[in-house]
Amino acid sequence: MNKVSLIAALLLCTTLSGCASSSKDETVQDQDVAYQQAMDAGSQALAIERYSVAEKSYREATRLALRRDDVGAIGDSSYNLAVTQLAADEPSDALQTVQNARSALAMRQGSEAHAETGGLPQSTHGAETVESGAGALSLVAAASAFRLNDLGTAAREARVATQSPDTDVALRGAFVSGLVAARQHDMTTLMAAIGTIQSAKAPQSAVQKGDLAELQACYSLNSNPQQAMSHAADAVSLRRETGDYRAMARALALEAQAARQAGQGQRANELLAQAAQSLGARAGTDSDTDPLAAQYMREAGSMARIQPFKARETTP
Repeated sequence: MNKVSLIAALLLCTTLSGCASSSKDETVQDQDVAYQQAMDAGSQALAIERYSVAEKSYREATRLALRRDDVGAIGDSSYNLAVTQLAADEPSDALQTVQNARSALAMRQGSEAHAETGGLPQSTHGAETVESGAGALSLVAAASAFRLNDLGTAAREARVATQSPDTDVALRGAFVSGLVAARQHDMTTLMAAIGTIQSAKAPQSAVQKGDLAELQACYSLNSNPQQAMSHAADAVSLRRETGDYRAMARALALEAQAARQAGQGQRANELLAQAAQSLGARAGTDSDTDPLAAQYMREAGSMARIQPFKARETTP
């Protein structure tokens, strides 16, 4: 499979490799190359946050996968498309892509879905791969629903993701489950999510460490705000390390909440302003201000500009 990794709003690109036929007709080889080029172009564009370019490339890859009737490739390309839409802050579109992918895969269940090997490059169709792909789609659906504040759907989808045979998907499912639980003040489920991530096999990735730190901050927010500040600060550093800047802004806002709980109002306002500017810098202009960035700046009571270094039109 060739999938991008979901790192909340997010994203570093990884490739999961499978098997492909060793001898193919020249026409089929050309078609395979076209699919792979579309997937690679999508990954490259996503890595530098050119979301519209990435989306176009993944839509082309999905078209080619459907033309070939390749179950694994349909799952891979549609998942990547949904991740791209979520990264572009289009969670409703991401949910629609998940629904379309599930419909396309459901009609192909049976002998084809359980064939030994796939057709297109980097694609496998084994039963475990199909199950793993279903978990990945549930993960992006859970993250999208959480972004839309549909906590019931987010919780259900996250539970499905935690059952994935893909360890990374299962652990990220536990993280989203923990975020939902924190929003719902469900400390039992939140603690269970923390335990799942803590028990992950070493060495833990920076993503997993960031997930753990953020959930620990949520858990200790009311009982020990100083400790929550420390955990949230760790999450900020780890999100910055992985390039997941939206999650970094969320951690900054969480640290601000803990600072306010600890009686550090000025520090809380500074952290909220930092989170607002990080989110606002995604666009590079003030013409399409992120609503969450505007909310954070209002809560900070700051007169600072959300995008102080915005791009300006220049005269030739």
